[in-house]
Amino acid sequence: MTRDDLSEALGFDVSRETYQRLAGYHDLLVQWSKTHNLIGPKEREHIWDRHFLDSLQIWPLVSNEETLLDIGSGAGFPGLVIACMAMDQAGPKCILVEANAKRCAFLRHVTNSLGLNVEVLNQRIEDVSRETVDVVTARAVADLSKLVEMSAKWLENGAKAVFLKGQTHDDELTETRRYWNFKVDLTPSKSDSFGAVLCLSEVRTRDV
Repeated sequence: MTRDDLSEALGFDVSRETYQRLAGYHDLLVQWSKTHNLIGPKEREHIWDRHFLDSLQIWPLVSNEETLLDIGSGAGFPGLVIACMAMDQAGPKCILVEANAKRCAFLRHVTNSLGLNVEVLNQRIEDVSRETVDVVTARAVADLSKLVEMSAKWLENGAKAVFLKGQTHDDELTETRRYWNFKVDLTPSKSDSFGAVLCLSEVRTRDV
């Protein structure tokens, strides 16, 4: 996927410098995936048009924040992708939370290789002690209700959530509203015709 193609699909410009960082990240991901369980062989063919595009589409929702907490970062989506973008756009510091030590080693290797403003925490999200963040992100980690529960201590303290969800997002919103009150802005996904980006704010426990 060329830089122009990526920018056109997103509806905003991806700079040459950002694209070069993403290309470096892409190459490291392919290299490490041959010996580590990061992404499968078939997925390696779709890093640009699926993983990078999917992650980058949340940039307008997080670009003005100071700190971003990414739950279950895995191979770095969306946290590392946003960190690549943030280097040229004065975006947020990205805190990546990942329980798997080998995946953390990869996240740190990419961070150091590309000079990103990233902190990697090899922890379960329940054990993260950081008190405040501005935005919480997640992709392919858990259903919405569980994600809100996992990030509640930040959301109830004023942070917003930006979650990438698939075709079950409507059902997940209905289920989540049984336990939580919140405002939601829903944006159709640019990478999945059935998916959506959910931006949650003013999250509070619902009295049941």
